[in-house]
Amino acid sequence: MPILRLRQSNIARSKAGEPRPLQNSTVLSGLSQQCGNPGCRSGWMKLWRSRQVPVLDGKWACSKECMWQMTQRTVLHEADQNTSIGHYRHRVPLGLLLLSRGTITHAQLRRALVLQKKAGEGRLGEWLVRQQFAEEEDIARALSAQWNCPVLTAIPHDPFAMANIFPRIMIDTFGVIPLRLAGKHLLYVAFEDRIDRSLVLAAERMLGLKVEAGVMRDAEYRSVRQQMMRAQFPKTRLLAAENMRGMIHAFTALIEECKAVRSQIVRVHDYFWLRIWRQNSEAWNGSSENIEDMVCTLASKD
Repeated sequence: MPILRLRQSNIARSKAGEPRPLQNSTVLSGLSQQCGNPGCRSGWMKLWRSRQVPVLDGKWACSKECMWQMTQRTVLHEADQNTSIGHYRHRVPLGLLLLSRGTITHAQLRRALVLQKKAGEGRLGEWLVRQQFAEEEDIARALSAQWNCPVLTAIPHDPFAMANIFPRIMIDTFGVIPLRLAGKHLLYVAFEDRIDRSLVLAAERMLGLKVEAGVMRDAEYRSVRQQMMRAQFPKTRLLAAENMRGMIHAFTALIEECKAVRSQIVRVHDYFWLRIWRQNSEAWNGSSENIEDMVCTLASKD
């Protein structure tokens, strides 16, 4: 039969007549890797594939149709996740924490709250510092106790090396700043006045890193943020999709277009974040040209 002759022609034989492995290990891996879509109907033909990519969540898709179904499964799974982790947990108000520590008096707290309400803007800690009722260090330590996190410093910090961690829209929206890597597996990120646990968990899943989140003193945070905004971020496509199907179509099209050797989708609150790598590299390292992001919001979940 033609199929049997084709298979036999791809097997080299030794002088003793015994089969020996093909020299090209890439060909062997190419023939053996199976499609990552559980609903794939291509049968044995998927073993004789004509493409090496794209890959989503570590799984290869044998066709655009299979990639669409794999993307759909991932997006629907993310849509079902609870993204309000830690947001409704009871926390002692900052003013009460400062009172209990003897940092401020009741009169000073009332004065700061009146000024804050009258202005209609600003955080309580900012008003306490403006009125010289407290120091920035006092506010940072109280926030550290409130959120059970460390007070971080900006040293060392290389904004250009850290620009590959998050899309810029994440920094703008959630106020997170990637500070530095400790070794190869621990990432420190800073927030201004509250820790977003959902973003921390999403970053861990996207990057394969352990993420340690903390707060910073106001002046130091603002300085680091300004430096960060001057860095070159990976290309990011922003999308407001009409519905879930439209988002799945857009994600699939980008994964196919970029021939992603790796891609990942995570949800951060109302955002769905797709990251694509064009070449194999560390998830947080390499040139910004190797990485492309798409961040999508939904008008409807239908």
